[in-house]
Amino acid sequence: MEKTQRIVIKNKNGLHTRVAAMVARQSQKIEKIWDCQLYLRRTDSLEGVPCNSVLPLVSLKVKKGELVEVYSRDLGSDEAVFKLASFIKQTAELEVPETEVIDSILQENTLASEKIFESINNGLIAMDSNGIINIFNRAAEEITGIKAKDIIGKKGDEWVPNFNLNDLLNSKRENLGLKHKIGKKWVITNKSPIVVDEEVVGGVVVFQDISQIEELSWELHSVKELKEKLNNILETVDDGICMINHCREITYVNHPFIKMFKKAGTQVLTRKIQDLFPDEKLGDSFFLGKGECIMTTKDGREFIMNARPIIIESKFSGNVVVAKELTEIAKLADRIELLSQKTQFLQEELAKKEGLNQSFGNIVGKSGALIESLTVASKAARTDAAVLIRGESGTGKEMVARAIHLAGSRSNKPFVGMNCAAIPSNLLESELFGYEKGAFTGAYKEKRGKFEIASGGSIFLDEIGDMDKAMQAKLLRVLQEQEIERIGSIKPIKIDVRVIAATNSPLEEMMKEGTFRRDLYYRLNVITVLLPPLRQRKGDIPLLVEHFTKKISKKYDLPNCKIKKSALTALEQYHFPGNVRELENMIEGGMTLSNSDWITLDDLPGYLCDESGNVKPLTNTFSLDGDNLPTFEEMERELIDRAIKKHGSFRKAGVALGLDHKTIATKVRKYNLQ
Repeated sequence: MEKTQRIVIKNKNGLHTRVAAMVARQSQKIEKIWDCQLYLRRTDSLEGVPCNSVLPLVSLKVKKGELVEVYSRDLGSDEAVFKLASFIKQTAELEVPETEVIDSILQENTLASEKIFESINNGLIAMDSNGIINIFNRAAEEITGIKAKDIIGKKGDEWVPNFNLNDLLNSKRENLGLKHKIGKKWVITNKSPIVVDEEVVGGVVVFQDISQIEELSWELHSVKELKEKLNNILETVDDGICMINHCREITYVNHPFIKMFKKAGTQVLTRKIQDLFPDEKLGDSFFLGKGECIMTTKDGREFIMNARPIIIESKFSGNVVVAKELTEIAKLADRIELLSQKTQFLQEELAKKEGLNQSFGNIVGKSGALIESLTVASKAARTDAAVLIRGESGTGKEMVARAIHLAGSRSNKPFVGMNCAAIPSNLLESELFGYEKGAFTGAYKEKRGKFEIASGGSIFLDEIGDMDKAMQAKLLRVLQEQEIERIGSIKPIKIDVRVIAATNSPLEEMMKEGTFRRDLYYRLNVITVLLPPLRQRKGDIPLLVEHFTKKISKKYDLPNCKIKKSALTALEQYHFPGNVRELENMIEGGMTLSNSDWITLDDLPGYLCDESGNVKPLTNTFSLDGDNLPTFEEMERELIDRAIKKHGSFRKAGVALGLDHKTIATKVRKYNLQ
């Protein structure tokens, strides 16, 4: 039976910390005398908090004038409940002469709280209303890699920007179960503001490193998957498989085993294997894996049985018994011989294949212009010479660079890509060459650059034409000396890197203008691979469309669409300024918008069938008599355009016009024919 006393809190600050400490102290004395447990609760609540602990009492946030109950469920606790209730309501301020004792209780609770904060495995960050960190426990140090002495008393967002601590203070809302990445670790965070009298006085962030949890979850998933695969394998193999424990009792049989010996599963499990085959001699040598047993069933079929010991942590735990029908073994031998003959035939056929290195097989296209470029790239892969890949945006320069790397002797080493246009010039040096700890503000630890990471392999420098001249000079020195220096270091680091660069910029014109170093150009331009734009290899469009439909279908789990002839014709007539990348985006959009298994002209961008979206014809009919004669440049432009359209490659067009392919390439850029 519950004993209860109601009281009104008269203290002007309610049950604040010092009052709660005095109540806890008095409760401890009373509980010791009457041997009971005392609780405090609001009248509208069924459960309360222990009166002998400060923190739970403060957490109730009881204010002046509120009605509360002191209660106990222990026998003989009536007097104890009355005593504590009287103590709480005896004066408005609960002025008790035991100030030193109360302070001791507060000190003990504070130290206990600090010990708890340091002992928990979760990271804990607490801050005041200005975002200044005042608690940063040991787990937070281990997870973030930041020392408490470095962050306490400072703005949190300056050190842990991913947590958005200021947003927590401003929003006044809890954010639970958020996932963040700190360095290489993933954490789950719960962020809560500390609100007192409807004002935010601070905030608390609790976070847990889930990297290990995810690893364990993946391992558990892998074990379950492996077990399921094992069960499927055991049930689908032709051999009869039986497992026995160390007492030689059957613990598992698969379906083929039951079928072979015509035994029901319920008749086999938990029985000794010798009872299953009473006429056979299954001695110790058989279970040690040193012998085999051949038996003949009543219907004349012959079987061979082998037992393999199961050893777990150097301890014998049972056997796996495998039974095979001898007639099936003969069939398998014939089948193996047939497969061996087929394998030999395929190997002979594969040996006859000649052409490009297989690393270029994922580049779709059969046009002469593309094959010519890939042939040069394939030859370039045989050496470690620098390669400069040139072509418009979207022509697949990075794919060719990867193929060159995979086709070369460095294929099992790193391939590191870097877009020089995507990184600000003031950060490019640190990205390429790395930096030492303390080299500049924010360099908390050393960082390896792209060249150092790629050492032994290949580095791909995309958009090399966008690199500023100061950085060009540093890159030239690295290529000449084959060594780098991290920012903030004077110690050179030797590297062994194959450089593959790419650009769509007119480097020759940039050299004349002085924006690109001539010596760097000749250092990079050892072998040039010129990738043709899509409008010069329109015969590859059907192959590319088929490739992209399969790729996008698999990526988004969409039906494998086919394309209507009218839509394909529109694609073949389009000039594709965005090249292969633009075509892929068109197909992806068309498959997404299509309501059937066909991509129609309506599913493709409207400008394909809009006159303003078509390329204006470049050819004109010139009159060679009268006053309207063409200029030399107009005639040159017309001839080169016709040659490119007819022959499909710079080299063949050059042969037809009596020019080399470099001259043709220069004229094409000059007249903007691509």
